[in-house]
Amino acid sequence: MNEIYILLLTGCINPDGMSFTSLTEKSIRRSQYLSAIDFYLTKTNFPIIFAENSGTDISDSYTQYIDKKRLEILSFNGNKNKKKGKGYGESEIIDYALSHSHIISSYSTNCIIIKITGRLIVNNINQVAYKHMILQKSNSVISSLNSTLTFADSRIIIAPIFFFSSILKHREEIDDSKGVYFETILLNCIIQEKRFHYYPFYIEPQISGQSGTTREKYEPYVSSPKRRREYLLYVLQTILKFDKELSNNKLNKHIRLLYIITYYVLKIMNKYVIR
Repeated sequence: MNEIYILLLTGCINPDGMSFTSLTEKSIRRSQYLSAIDFYLTKTNFPIIFAENSGTDISDSYTQYIDKKRLEILSFNGNKNKKKGKGYGESEIIDYALSHSHIISSYSTNCIIIKITGRLIVNNINQVAYKHMILQKSNSVISSLNSTLTFADSRIIIAPIFFFSSILKHREEIDDSKGVYFETILLNCIIQEKRFHYYPFYIEPQISGQSGTTREKYEPYVSSPKRRREYLLYVLQTILKFDKELSNNKLNKHIRLLYIITYYVLKIMNKYVIR
C-alpha cells in the first residue's frame, strides 16, 4: 500500500512570553500563519493539519476546507512550560497532532509527515516532496544538516510517523535554557535510530518567511546552474560524511563509490564552468 503524505504545520499564534522568541506580535504571527495555510491549500494537494498550542482557533477562516476534510485545525492550550522555550513547545504540538488528528488516525501508521514550521512557505514544496516519493526510501528521514553534522534544521522535516514518535520519547530532555534544543534531539534521533535512513533534501527547499527567534527574514534563492551544482555538492558531501562518521546504516560500497565519483566530477565542473 502506498504511503500518504500529510503536511503538518506547527504553530503558536500567541507566544505570550515564550522564552527565546523575539517575534511575539500576535497579529503579525496570525497573518503569517494564514498566508502559509492559504499557500499550501492552493498550491498543493496534500491533506493539511495546522496544529497550534496557544488556544487561538482560526477554524472560522477555513470552514469550506475543513468540511471537505482537506484541512484540519487543532488548537489547544499548551505552552505551560515557557521556560523550556519554543523547542519544547514544538514537541508538544507534534505530540498533540499525532494523538488528536483525525487525518492521521484515518491513515493509521501508513503516512509520511512533512513537518513545516507553520509561518514559513516552502515555495517548491511539491518538487521537494515528489523527489522524496520517487528517489528515497519510505523509511528515510529528510532534514538539512550543517557542514559539521552538529545541527539539524527543523524548519522542514520529512519522515515516517514512527520517527516523530521517536523524537517525542525524548521530549522532556528539550530545554532551550540548557542548550538542548528541539534540533538537538532531532539530530540525536537521526543518528541513533537504526530503523531509518538519513538523507538531505535532494532539491534545496526555497523558504520564505521570518524566524521567530531572531526575526531574520528568509528569502527564496535565485536558481542558477551553478547554485544547483553547489547544492548537489552539499548533498553528496553530507551523505558521504554522515555515512562515514555517524550512520548506523552504512551505504553499499558500490553506491558510496558512485557518490564519490559524482562529487569530484561536480567539483571539477564548478571550478571550470563559469555559469
